[in-house]
Amino acid sequence: MSTVNTVKIVAIGDSITYGFPYLPEQSWFCLASKEFNIEHVNSGINGDTTTGMLNRFDRDALGHKPSHVIIMGGTNDAYEGVEVSQAIDNIRVMVKLAVENGITPIIGLPIPCNDWYAETLLGEYREVIQQYAVNNSTVYIDFYSAMVDESNAEIKSGLHCDGVHPSEAGYKVMAGVAIEILRKML
Repeated sequence: MSTVNTVKIVAIGDSITYGFPYLPEQSWFCLASKEFNIEHVNSGINGDTTTGMLNRFDRDALGHKPSHVIIMGGTNDAYEGVEVSQAIDNIRVMVKLAVENGITPIIGLPIPCNDWYAETLLGEYREVIQQYAVNNSTVYIDFYSAMVDESNAEIKSGLHCDGVHPSEAGYKVMAGVAIEILRKML
């Protein structure tokens, strides 16, 4: 009897994973998944924090029995002033739970935002998340570099609709970055 390895990816996150202000079908995650014609579940919830993501991880990630899970959060944590250590610990626990359940974790680095205070915290989150991923041989998707205008550290003009959420063009850019990483893994 032979077994077939099926690829099924869940993305857990906030509104940027969900695809706000559009529908999930227009999110970076759905656009990237369609490129590979793979089973996918968008578990992004508008307004969610990494604490909320962790609280629903069993149901909204593990419960779908995926082969891979993309974990991306932190923007709402930054807007709420959540300490870097708390947001990162939540992500670390989700990665650990994925690995313990035979699921390949992938971490998404949050995109820039045009709010200076929140972006300062997000920058710290990104730095720690990226170092954690490197130190633990965990794949990460660098959405930030593709979306940032280096001249002002904000989202590139035309890639956002409100200084926080990507426009349709922004979601397409994010999908392209995800596709590059997923192509190497799948």
